[in-house]
Amino acid sequence: MNRLRDMKNLQTKLKSIDLKWLPPAEEWDFRSVTVNECRVACHWEYERENHPSTPNPVAQHKAGAAAKNTASMAAQSGATRIYYPTNYRQAARELYPQAWTTLTKEQRQKVMESFSPAPVMQVRKLREFFKRMPMSGASPEILQSYLQHSYVVVPNFTLHGVEAVIKEFEKWARKEAKQYRQSRRAQAAEPPFDALKWLAVARLDKARRKAHVTIDKARETMLAYRQENRQLDSNSVFPIYASDGAWSKANTDSQRCQNKARNDSSFLLAELA
Repeated sequence: MNRLRDMKNLQTKLKSIDLKWLPPAEEWDFRSVTVNECRVACHWEYERENHPSTPNPVAQHKAGAAAKNTASMAAQSGATRIYYPTNYRQAARELYPQAWTTLTKEQRQKVMESFSPAPVMQVRKLREFFKRMPMSGASPEILQSYLQHSYVVVPNFTLHGVEAVIKEFEKWARKEAKQYRQSRRAQAAEPPFDALKWLAVARLDKARRKAHVTIDKARETMLAYRQENRQLDSNSVFPIYASDGAWSKANTDSQRCQNKARNDSSFLLAELA
């Protein structure tokens, strides 16, 4: 009985909380972001935070280079990214800097399709490799990456057959893979919803400071807003935190992500370090 009365009192209290200081919901309420689009949405929103008017010119340059020569981009990134841009610059020019959640389903899909999965392996004949390799005008880093990470494989299908070649290649690949840092599969598989949640707190924190609202009152406001705007939060991205300290830590984590994104605008597409 007491618990029911307390719940009613809490609901009454939440209804009286002022929501007017909140920024527009599209800037911080990311509950509509799906698992499939999370990485691209996260990249998009942190780009908006760091570059409010236009996307990062470095990212645009990389996108153009990738569209011109995909192999160069893969080499430049060290082949460690989950995604790399192909025609992102064109997609961004048309829609940026609109908030991700204001984009239509079709617009979101268009941006997502401008990123491609990094290939597991690329196999070309040596003649084709040299034709594609940017011998003139390529940066030393790209050329060095080719020299360090490319191999010449000569399979003898005619003499030994495909099964023998596959067996020999597997044995070599397992041995050679020990020379490389292995993919952190468990972490990389998790979409960065935490980073979106942190960004929501950062934007809310900026607004609550301007409105002279305490962190405790801001946390109560989140409860009040959620009560008035019910929506499934299956990815736990809505900015609800149990303490002022947890809120402050989320704000700090967002700043860390922003700083890292300034230096490498694509890291959120791959994994959180």
